[in-house]
Amino acid sequence: MSRQGSQVRLDRWMSSRLHRRRLVGTAAGFGLAGISGLGTGLRPRRAAASQQGGKLTFAMWQSPDSLDPAVTGLISAGYVLGQVFEPLIWHRPGLQAETEFFPGLAEAWEVSPDATTYTFKLRSGVTFHDGTPLTAEAIKASYDHIVDPNTKSRSAVTALGPYDRTEVVDELTARVVFSEPNGAFLNNVADALFSPSSPAAFQQYGAEYGQHPVGTGPFMFKEWVPDDHVTIVRNPDYAWPSPMAKIQGPPNLEEITFRIIPDAATRVNALKSGEVDLAENLPPQDVAGFKEETDFRVFEAAVSGMPYSIMVNAQKAPTDDVKVRQALQFATNQEAIVEALYSGVYEPAHNIFLPPTLGYDPALDQMYRYDPERAKALLDEAGWTMNGDVREKEGQPLTLNFVNIANFGFDDISLVMQSQFQEVGIQSEISAQSFPTVGETYNRGDHHLADFFYYAVDPYLMRALYACDQVESGFNWMHYCNPELDALVQQGNATADPAVRGPIFAQAACWLHHPMAPKVDPPAR
Repeated sequence: MSRQGSQVRLDRWMSSRLHRRRLVGTAAGFGLAGISGLGTGLRPRRAAASQQGGKLTFAMWQSPDSLDPAVTGLISAGYVLGQVFEPLIWHRPGLQAETEFFPGLAEAWEVSPDATTYTFKLRSGVTFHDGTPLTAEAIKASYDHIVDPNTKSRSAVTALGPYDRTEVVDELTARVVFSEPNGAFLNNVADALFSPSSPAAFQQYGAEYGQHPVGTGPFMFKEWVPDDHVTIVRNPDYAWPSPMAKIQGPPNLEEITFRIIPDAATRVNALKSGEVDLAENLPPQDVAGFKEETDFRVFEAAVSGMPYSIMVNAQKAPTDDVKVRQALQFATNQEAIVEALYSGVYEPAHNIFLPPTLGYDPALDQMYRYDPERAKALLDEAGWTMNGDVREKEGQPLTLNFVNIANFGFDDISLVMQSQFQEVGIQSEISAQSFPTVGETYNRGDHHLADFFYYAVDPYLMRALYACDQVESGFNWMHYCNPELDALVQQGNATADPAVRGPIFAQAACWLHHPMAPKVDPPAR
């Protein structure tokens, strides 16, 4: 929600990976630009990262869906995976002037000029938590696992892009080959979603691997009680941290427990009482209070990807009319939403990209600002005229189906938006559905308005959100299909050079924002 959102940071022994995805964000041109930022995390000063030994408890609001990196699409799983698994390389912008990438499990890497081949030289002596060695075969097994239809990958398979194969050059050299240029891969491979898993664990646990993750990280999986907690313990054999790490050896902490506490007030009370050491996504008024207390610290960091947003169905009447979608944009007062619900913690967002994201163009922030009179004029032009307090067309009221993701942070937002829409004559009926039902509803297109946000490290996330082939089974819950936009996104991914990629993705974002961007029916299936 804020461009300088607050989030937990657990120093070296818990890299929370702020750019990790939780679900998915949305568009401004055909969606309702939302509120930028992540959540809120606090840490009592009594929990010292430099102390040797001890246990730490982190309260998170959401239960993981799976602890298999290839499967999950939720940031709650990412918190855990970031400790149990390690990437081939680390992406840390701003750490050093000359580079953004640092060795991880790979001590060296090479990208072909056409961005179709990525070769990784693995570090020797690295072992998985089950004692088996890290080899190029493990990289192959992990990436083949992502694209295996039986895995039912969510975020990883889309972010992996046009994967063709992984070649085992020798025991410690893996070459990842794509069927077409994939400039996003160097960014994406730094995410835990692409961290290698133990091939032996794949064989041992089969379809249950998501309940028994085995990586190479500084912590090992201990137990997962769904909807209650996940516990990980120190890996005493950990001896291969990145050279950039402050601690060159096993982590200081003996154990981390991730408590799953969906209710925000309960998380606050648990933090105050000392039941937990850190908590995320706390109510803004509590964050403001904690900032004034000397016993607590609030951590803030900018995030990349896409903001809290509402995706507007471009295929279902009446939002299949671009003028109705534009009217929704102008009828939404993000500043009022933030002032009412998140003052002092979050900021409004008016763009499909958050500012740290490659391709972010601040000029697009000015395209849609609150203008109820313009919203009314657009609805008049679209043939929706006032009849009392509600607009009608050919005897039908202008009523939208607003489907929330249950307990996902949009409940209060949708209520304020409902009131704002009513001011211009639009009715909305709000309901809520939990996973996985809500995803099926969104893919079918039963909704007019859908919640979404997507934290990611690369603008190639546009494919996950807007590509024609992501409508029925992916994250294109806007049901917007434009082959020309798909081609532009692929063009932006055809090089690994950010100086070339950035302007192309900015152009794609502008296209999506544009008031008269065409609607194209999805291809027949």
